[in-house]
Amino acid sequence: MMLPLSTPRVDLGRAMAAVLQALKESPSMSIAGLSKATGIDRRTVKKAVDLILKVQDSLTAQKLRREKVGKTWIISIARKTSDLIESAKTRMHR
Repeated sequence: MMLPLSTPRVDLGRAMAAVLQALKESPSMSIAGLSKATGIDRRTVKKAVDLILKVQDSLTAQKLRREKVGKTWIISIARKTSDLIESAKTRMHR
């Protein structure tokens, strides 16, 4: 016998969108506050926030490019110029 869920299940993509929307309206909230504001389970909100932070870190270090070649889209990742400069400075100081 399954017990009813206290909140309906929400996929991670929708949870991320809801968390970002709630943070636009109130820029500083706790996980519990985000859970109340979005109506999403606290554990799902935490997973969404963790994923948003990982994506944010990845996007600050890399740049995603899309180029069309014939009928195919080629997706590539390149390091941002500012990161390359910092890397070069570090090597020069050694």
